[in-house]
Amino acid sequence: MWAVKLADRITNLQRPPHFWSAEKIKKYKEEAITILNELNGGNEYLENRLREKIKNYNL
Repeated sequence: MWAVKLADRITNLQRPPHFWSAEKIKKYKEEAITILNELNGGNEYLENRLREKIKNYNL
């Protein structure tokens, strides 16, 4: 189940919808960081992919 959650967030960290506020975008990125931290150690490949997506997820 954790692998699905990592993969889901990787997929969802695309350009946010135009109607999202800056605060919502910030919180979504923070949630991704929490997911990465909580599920750390399960799959290095997915964790690295998510780390990269988080790094590139800007406002």
